[in-house]
Amino acid sequence: MTGSKKTDQALDVLVILNTAIKNVRLYPPASSSVSTVIEKLYLSLLDLLLQEEQISFSESEKAILIDGRPLSPKDQERPHTVSLLNLFLALGLKSITFAKGLEKDELFRFIELFSRTPENIQNSGGINKLLTDQNIVHVVLDQKLYVAMDRDHQFLAGLDITDDQIKKFFIMMHPEMDPNSPEFAEMAKDPEVLSKAFNTGLSKIMAQKESLTGVQLSESLNHMLSLLDKASGNLNDEKRDILSHRVGQALIASDPAMAEQLTRQDTEHLLGGFLLQYLMAELMESNPGAGTGSGNDLNTPDAKEAPDETKSKLLQVAEKFSQRLQDTRTLLDEGLMALLPKIIEQLAAQKEQETIENMLEHLIDNLYSKSTEVRLIAAKSLADIIENLPGEHKNEVVEKLSGQIIPWLTNETVFSLGYQRICTILKDTAKNHIEQRQFPDALKYLNAFNAIAGDTAGKPADIKNESIEIISQLACSENIGILLQEFETPDQQRRENAGRVFTSLGNTAIEDLLDQLRTTTDSNERVQIMHLISTAREKALPLITSRIKKEEPWFYLRNIAYLLGQIGNAQSARALVPLLYRSNEKLRNEALKSIYRMGGDQRGKILMEGPVQSRRCGSISDGFAQEQTLDCISGKNHTGRKNLFGTGNDRITGRYRSSFRYNRNKIIPGSSRLPGKSKSRGGQSPYNDPD
Repeated sequence: MTGSKKTDQALDVLVILNTAIKNVRLYPPASSSVSTVIEKLYLSLLDLLLQEEQISFSESEKAILIDGRPLSPKDQERPHTVSLLNLFLALGLKSITFAKGLEKDELFRFIELFSRTPENIQNSGGINKLLTDQNIVHVVLDQKLYVAMDRDHQFLAGLDITDDQIKKFFIMMHPEMDPNSPEFAEMAKDPEVLSKAFNTGLSKIMAQKESLTGVQLSESLNHMLSLLDKASGNLNDEKRDILSHRVGQALIASDPAMAEQLTRQDTEHLLGGFLLQYLMAELMESNPGAGTGSGNDLNTPDAKEAPDETKSKLLQVAEKFSQRLQDTRTLLDEGLMALLPKIIEQLAAQKEQETIENMLEHLIDNLYSKSTEVRLIAAKSLADIIENLPGEHKNEVVEKLSGQIIPWLTNETVFSLGYQRICTILKDTAKNHIEQRQFPDALKYLNAFNAIAGDTAGKPADIKNESIEIISQLACSENIGILLQEFETPDQQRRENAGRVFTSLGNTAIEDLLDQLRTTTDSNERVQIMHLISTAREKALPLITSRIKKEEPWFYLRNIAYLLGQIGNAQSARALVPLLYRSNEKLRNEALKSIYRMGGDQRGKILMEGPVQSRRCGSISDGFAQEQTLDCISGKNHTGRKNLFGTGNDRITGRYRSSFRYNRNKIIPGSSRLPGKSKSRGGQSPYNDPD
């Protein structure tokens, strides 16, 4: 293969590689957006590896090389090339080599690892360890190794910076002083002296920058900042703020990209949080391309108003970011968006609830963008933020913002990992409302999930299935138990609200309760179950009628008959006809009462159809069918009660008797008694009823 053709194909691979990394970050692993791009990347690599043993992408002097040959200046400036370079630098990598024999599953595992944040990779033991753990052998990385650390002094990356570096620096400046003297301790409390000590260490790090990997550089800098944080532990907030300004200025002056990377790490605790606030503010001001105005415009909250001297630096940062979130370019700026969770964490720590909600409102506005990419990023960012809010704030924030989130949830047409995570957040909020007996609040989330699950307008299957799964999870035994308890209260409104929640939990909840109705031995619990099921009304009817089976015990079928009598219709009444011919008198009576209750002006006709229906099912003998129906109609089995159908329906009995007179297998004209009765069984049918 010629060099130019190979380069062109490799550049195509770079484009697909970046798309794959982005899609794995945004979409669930099983989504078509991930599987399609992995397939495309695999085929592109396979095409290259059919003609070559391997293909390598490497970094040298902040430039990308393909098999050792640098790309042209124009290709170096392409977005996908820059993205790969940044990834190399962030992970401290020098090269990635794809070797012949690479399988598609192996490639997917590699992309999944490569899509993680540098911090996540580092915390998991490093990229090489993860490759080994995942059995990835056809992707080889050339990563610079950490320099071994001295056990006592913990040298980092070969730098002469130890745990007592700051102390040594003080001694160098003042060799005449006793390091254990009160004067020395006082000097160590001076922000200016501390900042000079830090600058000395920073200068050493920057002098060796070219020989360090990105991870080594980050480790060294974090170690220096940790030392500084310890040394400044006794400073008040005013002095920490001063120190943060000086340290932040030094960091940005030395390497703005390194300073930005710091804001993405766990640095919110350093110097009381002042350092992170300063870096975020300065970095936003230095990036005027994203947002609603220039960096200078954002330097004050409002150009028309005098600066509020009492407003904290953090609130100023939050206000600036809120303004920038109104511009979709901010969402596409990965560096800026990485700052947002840190700002929210700081606001939460200071209990600035209203400010958090205002910022999130601007972020949520981007969920309605016409740009799919903007919506996906907004969803991911929103999930990142809400998931990390303290428990006491999370539900409150979600509740206040639900009016904006729910319409997006029901209208979104692209399934993403962010969408899935927000569904989970809303599910947890709904569950919390159920646990707190706040049923109307829970219903607004359940209604949204039901609307999505029942959508017939072409909603993607992944989105519908996610809502179906969430409804199923909310129909758990704990939630059902809470709803059952509500039927012990005399408060009618509470019972109605509990019933609405139960209905919204769908068929899974109804089926589970119908199973529970069969097994429970507690009569009070059975009553509660039947009351709760009855709240589902028409939705429960097909599930209840499906339980009318010959093998079910009589007491269960009696409860089923009762349930249908409470909520059923004429069609439901027909489903009860076979129960009129069961041997248990209580079951027959309950079935007849329910038919009477539901059948309306059709009940006589339903009973007339009964024997025919039962014979078709092969469930009873002809004589027994007539006899039991006549007994029920005429009230023989209802001791002390009047005919359930009233005296006005006596003609039904007469018509029924004259139409069906049997002698076992043939009609006997004029017969006044229905044969088939066994005197030895006290008037019961010889039909072998399993009950």
